[in-house]
Amino acid sequence: MGYKIIFSQITPYLPAFLKGLEISIIISLIGMLIGSFIGVFAASGRTSSVYIVNKLVNIYVEIFRNTPLLIQMYLLYFGLAQFDIQISSFISATLALTLNVGAYTAVIFQTGLNAVHKEQREAAYAMGMTSFQTFRYVILPQAFRIVIPPLTNQFISVFLFSSVASTISVRELTYITMNVESITMRTFEVFIITAALYLIVTTVISLLSSIYERSYKY
Repeated sequence: MGYKIIFSQITPYLPAFLKGLEISIIISLIGMLIGSFIGVFAASGRTSSVYIVNKLVNIYVEIFRNTPLLIQMYLLYFGLAQFDIQISSFISATLALTLNVGAYTAVIFQTGLNAVHKEQREAAYAMGMTSFQTFRYVILPQAFRIVIPPLTNQFISVFLFSSVASTISVRELTYITMNVESITMRTFEVFIITAALYLIVTTVISLLSSIYERSYKY
């Protein structure tokens, strides 16, 4: 007898799915916002003429860009516990995502900063602006417009990769999915719902990014 699709057995668990989705969005937003803030400073550090700053920032970027996010979460959650440093699974996942995003966005922002013509900086200095004012009001806004598309892709990646937080018991969407699947044994229905929820969120992110990009053209 063939497998019959029965979504009615899954609908009682929809509130749990939505709660898991909420957790996924929260850790992704925190990771992306704080990580991007770190990325801006890291991008500046990568172009810094101060040797020690340049080297330390590059070491940070290379470590977090060239090791799996899952390993980073495990080191924070399980690794630090070996030294009696207890960090909750939620904080471990969020911190790992944040540091990971910081490393990736550092490269993104560096590309954007390098794309701004040096004449812009020279003009700002000629107007009497300080280095900080030039960076804050002239260079960064122009660089940000340039990097909107890659930042959007990074945000989507962060949201999708947040699913690995389930491995350290963060009750996000994938964690809830695995629990519901083990209870109902309705594998197809459970994962179809989860895939649809991920797809809806990533589509919304892409649409909002497109709207934001178009607003700069008018």
